[in-house]
Amino acid sequence: PDGSLMYDGQYKDGLRHGNGTGNYPNGDVYTGTWHAGKQHGKGVMTYANKDDIYDGQWKDSLRDGQGTIKYHNGDVYEGEFSNDKMHGKGTYTYAAGGILKSMGEWKEGKKYGLFQDTVRTTKQVSRYYDNDEVKSDSNVKREASFDADTDTEDAPPCKRRNVSVSPS
Repeated sequence: PDGSLMYDGQYKDGLRHGNGTGNYPNGDVYTGTWHAGKQHGKGVMTYANKDDIYDGQWKDSLRDGQGTIKYHNGDVYEGEFSNDKMHGKGTYTYAAGGILKSMGEWKEGKKYGLFQDTVRTTKQVSRYYDNDEVKSDSNVKREASFDADTDTEDAPPCKRRNVSVSPS
C-alpha cells in the first residue's frame, strides 16, 4: 500500500537475501537470487509491459554478466552486460528490417567496432561501428545455401592445366 516492493523469499539480517520474488510498484517482477537487499546473481526480470524479459546475471540490482533479453517487438540480445547495458561480446537478432543479426562488441549499450551483420537478403556484411553509427561497409560476400543438387563439397578436385599466353 505504501508503494514499496512486495517481496516473498529468504531474508538475512533483515534484508532480502537468497532466493525470492520481488513485485515492484511499476509492475516489474524479479525472480532469482538476492544479496544484501539487491538483485544479485542469476535471475529473471519480467518488465511491466509483460513482453520484455531479461534472463541472466545481476550485480547490485543491475544487469551484469551473461544474459539474454527478449523485447516485446521480437528482437533478442544475447551476450554480455555491464552496469545495466549491453557491453562486451553479443549477438542482437532483429525480428524485422533489413538486418537479421549483428554479432560483435558492444560498448555501453551501443555497437562499437567491427560487426558481422547478416542481412535478410542472404548476404553477410562486415561493418565498422563507432558509438552505434555505421562508419564503413566492406567484405560483402554471398552465402551459398547448399542442398542436394548443388553441394559439391565432396566432389573430387578439378584438374587444371597450365596455359601460357605469349604476345603475338
